[in-house]
Formats: sequence, structure tokens, C-alpha cells
Amino acid sequence: MLDMDRGGCMKYNVAGVEVELTGETRQIFGTGNEAGSAIVSSIRTPDQLVAEVQLRDFGPNDTLLKLTDFISTPPPLYDHLNRNGAMTVQRLDNGDWAALLRALRPGGKSYPTLNFVSMDELSWLLGDDANEWLEGLGFQIGTWEQVNPNAKKFKDSVAVSIPAEKANLLVLPWTLTRVVALMKGLGQSKVVDL
Repeated sequence: MLDMDRGGCMKYNVAGVEVELTGETRQIFGTGNEAGSAIVSSIRTPDQLVAEVQLRDFGPNDTLLKLTDFISTPPPLYDHLNRNGAMTVQRLDNGDWAALLRALRPGGKSYPTLNFVSMDELSWLLGDDANEWLEGLGFQIGTWEQVNPNAKKFKDSVAVSIPAEKANLLVLPWTLTRVVALMKGLGQSKVVDL
């Protein structure tokens, strides 16, 4: 679901989580004072998580989508989101941006970690057909090997790609596989993926 506010920001509802694409781009600096840019979004959950998420771009081999700031004290459920929730973004030869979809869930540690997630589980998290939802947003969907022919690991995992000019929409599957997965308590995966 998409709404547009008076300021031109796009707002989406991802399984009860409000995601605002602010349209703001900031200059950021990484390790060694390396300059990059960040596309800023904000998220708000019904259980009082309010946070800023950035698509941080330092060039073709260093792009990451991650929570960068808790705007309010997060509920304990989300404690590890800023440490374990980053999504690496790859640049494909055709110019599209691609990401492997992995969900924060129990997986061998005392806290949630990124693990395999199936399309059926994505649909359960969304409360609707995740494949149709992603395609409707403009994503191409396939296995990691189909989306990224250079894939070395997680070849059979679900992945998405999108044209670079719509890369800010990657925050939507990030929200589903990180925030909503924690909010709904996605169980431990029965699949071991390599």
C-alpha cells in the first residue's frame, strides 16, 4: 500500500510497519574518511519502534542497507536490528541493484541472525502474496544464482533485483525480512543453505 504526503514523501505499509521514503539524500563518510551518499528512509512499528534506515553507497563494491539510528528507545525485541540486520546490495552488469533476502530469526545464537527465508514464509510475514507484491513494486525475483550469476553462496535463496533509479525501494523487502520477521516471531528455519 502506497500513500503520498504533502511533502512528496512516499509512505508504504509493510505488514503493519510504516515505511517512509523521505527522498532525502545525505553525504556520509566511511572508514578512512571515504565519501559516499545515503538515501534516508524511516520506519515506525505499532509496538513503538521508530528508526532511520539508510541505503549507504560508497561505490559499486560497497553498498549496504541498514538501520542507522533508533529515533526512540527500541523495544527489546529489536535490540540486535542495528548489528545483525544489514543487507548487502550488489551491482549487476546490467546496472540493476540486487539483494539476497534473508530473515532475522533464531539460528544457533542466543539472538536472531540472518538465515534462509522461503517465498511462502515471506508471504506469511506480509499477509499477502509476497511474489506479487515484490513484482508490483518493480522487483525481479528469483534465486540468488538467477539474479546474480556471480553468486558463490546461498545460490538457492530468494533474491531480488531492481533498476538503480528505484533502489530506494529495497528498504521494503529489508523491512519485511528484518523488522516484520522480528515483530511476528518468524521461527527457526528448517533449511540449511550454503
